[in-house]
Amino acid sequence: MRITIDNIENYMNLFDGKRINFGNPSFAHPIFVAMLQAYQKDKGIKAIIGNGYIKKMLSNQYTKDKTYSPIEHVVSRNGLERISSHLANIMLQNFITLQELDKKDLRNYLQYLFLELMNNVSDHSESPIGGYVMAQYFSTMKKIQFVVADRGIGFLENIKLKFTDVTDELEAIKKALLKGVTSTKPKMYGHERNAGYGLYAMFEILRMTGGRFVIISNDTLIRYHDENYTIKKLSTPWKGVVVAFEFDQSFIAHDIDEFKRMYLWNEVLEEDEDFF
Repeated sequence: MRITIDNIENYMNLFDGKRINFGNPSFAHPIFVAMLQAYQKDKGIKAIIGNGYIKKMLSNQYTKDKTYSPIEHVVSRNGLERISSHLANIMLQNFITLQELDKKDLRNYLQYLFLELMNNVSDHSESPIGGYVMAQYFSTMKKIQFVVADRGIGFLENIKLKFTDVTDELEAIKKALLKGVTSTKPKMYGHERNAGYGLYAMFEILRMTGGRFVIISNDTLIRYHDENYTIKKLSTPWKGVVVAFEFDQSFIAHDIDEFKRMYLWNEVLEEDEDFF
């Protein structure tokens, strides 16, 4: 049993609300590990799993020779910049042959992506257990996978706050991927705390770099890869949201400020926090 970003929908029955024993998968991507951590926290159980490597990931054991990061717990915006920087640094230690300028660009992109997706959990999820995030570097493919999993209300309940015509999770996910769409109500410095760039920016970065993502919201899964979408209704829904992406280091066309100028706004702003 190999549980990956490509087949996670085939193993949703493991999260049926009753299970404690999760068997002995031979291999698992971070998407499964973060979901399992969120699930057992939400259910107040201690998951039984046979794979020793997955056990170490769940127990937050980490040494510098590992290609995965420790699982981080996201509850509020406090400390998220530290977490995003920490995750990026762990991932970048694997890129020993990368030129310094490229490494700087990669770090900026990763920190930006990590922070935006964690902000979504703290601002929108209404998850009683917060969310769990982790990342892993796959040396053969030279890819980084990042995942955030919560046990909150999902996209539809959030998007309906402003877009009452949206009636299902698929429509809500598609709406959330558009530029400038947000359901956030609290404001900072006169601006909405999240101006709707998080998922849109993720999509543009992954499209630009040949990456891919999977989004799960309650009973709906949407996958993007190579300009194609796969949409599935889940027979066993996930309570809340999972967002996982794979980021390919192979080519970064612009530094992060150029990306923001070209894809988010017409000029680079000095204080991102006012707008994200």
